[in-house]
Amino acid sequence: MDVTIRPATEADVDFLTTVVIEATLDQGRLPDDFDEVDYRAGFGAWTAEQVNGDGSGSSISVVRVDGRDAGRLRVVRRDGLVEIAGLQLLPEHQSQGVGRTVVDLVVAEARADRLPIELGVEKDNRRARTFWERCGFVYVGEDETEHRLRLAT
Repeated sequence: MDVTIRPATEADVDFLTTVVIEATLDQGRLPDDFDEVDYRAGFGAWTAEQVNGDGSGSSISVVRVDGRDAGRLRVVRRDGLVEIAGLQLLPEHQSQGVGRTVVDLVVAEARADRLPIELGVEKDNRRARTFWERCGFVYVGEDETEHRLRLAT
């Protein structure tokens, strides 16, 4: 399996939005009153801003598996820190080592720059927290909606 990451373009905005919706739906975490049209408009506009460089230190990429688009990665670099601000894969690419390969690529880059890596995981997303803990991240705190995790050194 060949896993690569490429910078997202405006042409990817709809795909990136679809990935987030499908991954969240697969987790059973969409609210009962979810309005897909409204969500696509808002998330799509925000993603387009990020793709066009309006997100200070933020980069959005498309995860590819064997030459096909498979997921979304958002990384934010700020204040001497690398934050994995989003990693979503289409359900058919989950639990196959794709996410771990992407994390390993981000970790290698951050370690080469000698920067710590953190992320937030929503409190109701136990599946994601388990994934991040398997990748070596440990709990360091929380806010109202998220647990904060940092890569153990």
